[in-house]
Amino acid sequence: MTGAPLPDRLDTARLTLRPFRLEDVERFARLIGEWEVARWLARVPHPYGLEDGQAWVALAARNRAERASLDLLAVRRDDGQPVGGIGVILADGEVGYWLGRPHQGIGYGAEMLRAVVPAAFALGLPRLWARIAPDNHRSRRLLETVGFTPLDDGDHDDADHYELTAGRWRFLTPETA
Repeated sequence: MTGAPLPDRLDTARLTLRPFRLEDVERFARLIGEWEVARWLARVPHPYGLEDGQAWVALAARNRAERASLDLLAVRRDDGQPVGGIGVILADGEVGYWLGRPHQGIGYGAEMLRAVVPAAFALGLPRLWARIAPDNHRSRRLLETVGFTPLDDGDHDDADHYELTAGRWRFLTPETA
């Protein structure tokens, strides 16, 4: 991984992805705290309270300072309303993401992922990967839409693994990437 600075913000057509802030906690905690969001996330407690959100903001800032991960809150550009979050663990390229229920099914996930993928590769990561629950069909579609492919790594736990290499990303069509 290069010593390039982590991006302070990534803009898409409808979203700005930027670091989490304490003033965001009340708005994003409600979104990630819904059971239908939290149940798909391996590292998110349920119920998710304001204290969890405050702890997350502190951890994300520390991880950023130590270049351990890039964790970004996605907010709508027109009104600043949080819609979800996305992160990459910089040691191994693991990608994780979530969207609040009111913001699912309208393309925000693809926008978030399509913004973070080139930023992660620009930092020198050769490969990104994600793990999803086998019955999380929406996440499967999202990963495949953006260009991730299933990975059979012989690990037969209860999750499916997907990957996207920097080499493959370079050759994807603009419609995919």
